[in-house]
Amino acid sequence: MKKWIALIVTLAVLSLTGLAAAEEIDLAGLSDDEIVMLLDRVQQEMVDRRIERTADLAGGAYIGGKDIPAGSYVYTSRAVGDDWGNVTIYADGGKGKQLFWEIVSAPDEGEDPETYFITLGEGDQLKSAVPFSLTIHAGVLFR
Repeated sequence: MKKWIALIVTLAVLSLTGLAAAEEIDLAGLSDDEIVMLLDRVQQEMVDRRIERTADLAGGAYIGGKDIPAGSYVYTSRAVGDDWGNVTIYADGGKGKQLFWEIVSAPDEGEDPETYFITLGEGDQLKSAVPFSLTIHAGVLFR
């Protein structure tokens, strides 16, 4: 009986040691392409799980599933001063149908920045003339 208890305790200790070692992932052995692929998968999983995070981005064009994970977001204009322009979403990497379009500008003093709920599909192009932030949409948005 004492041997069984010792065996169970030994197995428990080895299991806990294995779990502790599993928490630290060695990324040094991965290639650059594997690191980028892992990052893409982690970012997409965050979107899929609706783990709310915000990213600040410069104005420009971004492709869903490539530059930004496909998903639902809250777009917030970060225009300042006299900044203004369009925010647009096009299908097929910018070559397809226009799916969303709004004019954005800097808020007047005391006003909140312009905010829109958007959905960026795989291959859709999000184009913004002004800096902006994207927050992963985690459900109903109350203000």
